[in-house]
Amino acid sequence: SNMPARKFPLNASCNFAPVTELYYSAMEHLAKILFKGLAMALKLDDASWFLEKGRFDDGHQCALRILNYPELEYKTDASTVQIRAGAHTDYGAFTILKSGGPGLQLQLSKDKEWIDVPHLEDSFIINLGDLMQRWTNDKWTSTLHRVVATDNNADNDRAGDGGQKLFKSARRQSIAFFVNMNGNAIVMPLETCVDETHPSKYIPIKASEHLIQRHNQSMMAKHKKKE
Repeated sequence: SNMPARKFPLNASCNFAPVTELYYSAMEHLAKILFKGLAMALKLDDASWFLEKGRFDDGHQCALRILNYPELEYKTDASTVQIRAGAHTDYGAFTILKSGGPGLQLQLSKDKEWIDVPHLEDSFIINLGDLMQRWTNDKWTSTLHRVVATDNNADNDRAGDGGQKLFKSARRQSIAFFVNMNGNAIVMPLETCVDETHPSKYIPIKASEHLIQRHNQSMMAKHKKKE
């Protein structure tokens, strides 16, 4: 799959690596189940279409990230939303997120309203990615999301100096499994998502080239914001 070797923190407990490996394998299995559900929803002839050899097999380029948003204390205006991860979409097919607390928001409508995602124990959040949007010819769109700070203290209503609010944000731990295809898998709009009314919007592209393209676009956008 041309992915780099897995590296674990040198100061981690002896159980960290094997437990993380087990979690990764469980997410691989869950991704295959979800792919079958997506294939059926898209009315593909074969429920295992996404799982065909060379498309999503042992050569996939999935990535696992363990994200920690530490508890913070600061003064802020009551109306100010504190961003902990800026608005973005994920690049791959979809993402399986295990969230450790509230703070995730989605933007699903054209009015650009941010919706809080309720935190449910023992559950996963599935975000569609840019690659799936491309595959479905924009029939399904990737999920624009962000992470904001949430209250962690009853004293947050207490005003600080200058009328500002003393805010203590809750710590948030999450695990994101980014579902990426085999690098050489060809991605182009599916036949079930193309017709005379909805002509193909995208040219064929390798999955790995798509990831690089989206990464470069993201870096360019960040650079422009700094200017």
